[in-house]
Order: sequence, then C-alpha cells, then structure tokens
Amino acid sequence: MISHVLTTDATVHDAAVIGQIHDRLDDKGLLPSEHLLDSGYVSAELLLTSPVERGVEVIGPVRPNSTRQAVQAAGYGKTSFSIDWDARQATCPSGANSRYWTEGYDHNGRLAVRIRFATQTCAPCPARDQCTRSTQYGRQLTVRPQDQDVLLERVRAEQATEDWKARYAARAGVEGTIHQAVATGARRTRYTSLAKTHLAHIFIATAINLIRLDAWWSGSPLAPTRTSHLAALDLAA
Repeated sequence: MISHVLTTDATVHDAAVIGQIHDRLDDKGLLPSEHLLDSGYVSAELLLTSPVERGVEVIGPVRPNSTRQAVQAAGYGKTSFSIDWDARQATCPSGANSRYWTEGYDHNGRLAVRIRFATQTCAPCPARDQCTRSTQYGRQLTVRPQDQDVLLERVRAEQATEDWKARYAARAGVEGTIHQAVATGARRTRYTSLAKTHLAHIFIATAINLIRLDAWWSGSPLAPTRTSHLAALDLAA
C-alpha cells in the first residue's frame, strides 16, 4: 500500500528528499522500523543517522568502489592502504607514508578526506603503474570520515552475501508498485505546475490502493512474474 506521496522537480536528487519523507511518515505514525531503499537514496550519512535519529534501519545497496583498481581488480585499490585516523596518515603497500591530509567536501557536497602521497615518494616506486597513472603527482585517496568509511566497507561486504540478498528481496514489492504507477501514467505529467502534478500523483496512488484492496478482499491471485520474449525463447529451447 502507498502511504505517502512526494512530488518534486525532476532535478532534485533522490537522496535529498528522504529526510522529508521520513518526517511526513513520522507525522502520520507510519514510520517503518526498516526502510528498503534503492541505491539512489542510500548514503553513508543516512545509514549512520537514520537508526539513531529516527529509529529506522535503512536497508539498501551502497554504490561499489568505482576506482580503476577496483573495477579492473588489479593494482592497489583503497583497501590496499592502511589508514591511521589518529595520526591522519595513510601507508601504501610499499610501506611509504602519505604527506598531505585535507578534510573538506566532495563534488556532491559530502564530507570527504583527501589523502595524497608526495610526488618524490611515488615517482621512483617500482609499483607506480599499479597505483596511479599520474606522471606529475603522487597517489591520492579520497575517503569518507572514519565512521562513514568503516560503515561503507562493512555494507559493501554484507550486500554480497546471500542473507543480505534474501532480506533485500522484499524490495521487489516496491518496484512492482512503481511499475503499476508508471502503467497508470505517473511517468509523464499532463499538467504545467508542481501542485497539479502532485494532485495527480495522489489520485494515482489512491487508485492503486483501491485496486490492491479489491484484489485482497476478492482473493485475486498475484500476477505471475512476466517472462521476457528472450527468456521465453530460451525456455522453449
């Protein structure tokens, strides 16, 4: 059942509205103890603060490490470095220590720590090609603050397990609801203002809830999972 509808401009990022959604659900007494979200909503900050501030455990995949080393599974990725948070220093696989430690924000406005090794340290290193492509600067790492960094690595490991996948499988029901909304015209608005579009979304959500209630009361069976034409050909073979 759809319990809340929020309509925003298309340019608003998913993660920017999750706090507002939780506030409105809390006002209605409908705040869940577990909230299954897709990766567009999940951030390290949300994973940390939501259980403490709202009592909501956020469950959703965090984005994988997208560095060249992680994608190619070759060379020295972030996990190859040891970070001494108290000394504000990192040590590379060859045993060299970083020289620069800068705390600030990334391009998304989130807290980040930039760790850089001196050019003089990396230039003569025989493993340089496995570490960085830069010919002018030493290796640089960008990490989240300690509590967020530790949490991200733990969730990345957990989401690869079968137990986590089984728990997150309930998210399929949410995706089915989204598909039903799209089928009723929610993807494109017929109106020119946000207020009118929001009202249309409320009508769509109400209609979906009525359809589902009718199916529940009448005992209508759930529709089977659709089989694509390609999968059907494979089954026929």
